Amino acid sequence: MEDPKSEVANPSLYEQLGVPIGSTQESLQRAYRRLALVHHPDRQSGDSVLMRQINDAWFVLSDPVRRAEYDRVLKNASSPQPTDSGFSPPQKLNRKAAWFAGIRLQTLRLGDEAATSATHALSNRHQVPRTAYEELVPPIIRVLGQNIELRVQLSRKAGAAPLDLGLASALIGLNVYCVPFLRRSLEDGVRHEDVLRAQLIDRMWDNLAHGINRDVEIKLGGNPRALRSLTGRRI
Repeated sequence: MEDPKSEVANPSLYEQLGVPIGSTQESLQRAYRRLALVHHPDRQSGDSVLMRQINDAWFVLSDPVRRAEYDRVLKNASSPQPTDSGFSPPQKLNRKAAWFAGIRLQTLRLGDEAATSATHALSNRHQVPRTAYEELVPPIIRVLGQNIELRVQLSRKAGAAPLDLGLASALIGLNVYCVPFLRRSLEDGVRHEDVLRAQLIDRMWDNLAHGINRDVEIKLGGNPRALRSLTGRRI
């Protein structure tokens, strides 16, 4: 996802899939599959950066709720609102708002993918029903989607590359979620559910951090090691 500082206008998610706004879900799915066949990194013609953008677009537009939210942002971004003085704000401010909305949705997608992978792995490793972990995911993901503009600023300060801003923001959000969780658990007593949540946080962090520079990861706070903080053990 391009930086809003770029002079090049950012394409909408619909443009990234090559479909018009208002396309049916079937049309979106056909477009996604066609592009994925061409640009998947495993193919000779593949492009990992472009494939990530295509996946981001599909993640948002394939879900009716996320799509409706994006359409609302897109509509506001393309319809300048008058200020108190009667003049419309610069168009670039609307593009900036849409860009941050895109980063937020990318952060949510990455968090969701990390959580899905973590629940599968932890369920198999600890012989715990997958649903026990899945039930803990939604409140974590909600926190990942908060305060995106501030988290992007912190990510840049830590040295995250433009294409990694969503990933870095997710890591910051995970640490933000972890702090009050650990405090509450240590004050009120560690429950079995807390152990599962700590395992989930640690595994989600590892899944996310796999795609980012190690120095940047450390500057973002590093793995909170939630399980070790609660129990003194790492697994």
